[in-house]
Amino acid sequence: MAALSSLGIWQIQRGESKQAMLAQRQAAGKSPARDFLEVERGEDGATPAYGLRYTLTGRLDARRQVLFDNQVRNERIGYHVWTPLVLANGRRVMVDRGWVPLGPGGRAEPPDPAAPAGEVTMTGVWRDLPRPGMRLGGDAACRLEGWPRVLNYPDIEQLRCQYEGDVANGLLLLDEADPRGFARNWQNQFEQMPPVRHFGYALQWFAMACAVAVIFVVLNLRRIR
Repeated sequence: MAALSSLGIWQIQRGESKQAMLAQRQAAGKSPARDFLEVERGEDGATPAYGLRYTLTGRLDARRQVLFDNQVRNERIGYHVWTPLVLANGRRVMVDRGWVPLGPGGRAEPPDPAAPAGEVTMTGVWRDLPRPGMRLGGDAACRLEGWPRVLNYPDIEQLRCQYEGDVANGLLLLDEADPRGFARNWQNQFEQMPPVRHFGYALQWFAMACAVAVIFVVLNLRRIR
């Protein structure tokens, strides 16, 4: 019951997050992108907002990229390429540059996507790190062996342990028109899974939890009788 209910709550949270992001994306489309560092240095203590567009300047660390595992595009398994953008102050911001397929060697030989050298300026939509419905057991993501690093739903602490410096808590989705990325269609992801579908899944999980509760009560009443 607890597991099913937690999955229902997770779907509600995803639906609410997607509603907020859709609304913010619509608002962001009517205004220019803001400078990421200027927002962080603001006197009001503002932080980059989920779903808004920002511009960052720095250098891409192509030698230490993260491959976000188990990502499906057109029924094919692959990875999302997260490339750290190192800012002038040494801080890293993870940039999702899009999807790449499994290489010819499968999971035994993960791809090592190229990235532009030198100083670059990138613009994209800010979002929270993706989260799984449930985390079961520990994660060996901090073993610090081999690059690029293949990770499955890393949290911010797991990301920060990969690098010697600070990493911003979030993810920049690179603009779809930017040629320095890979296959991506952020808007299509929202259209394929609208917020109402998440709420429908939540209702199904809660219904299953209720069914388990009813079965539990009925079986124990029979034993008592």
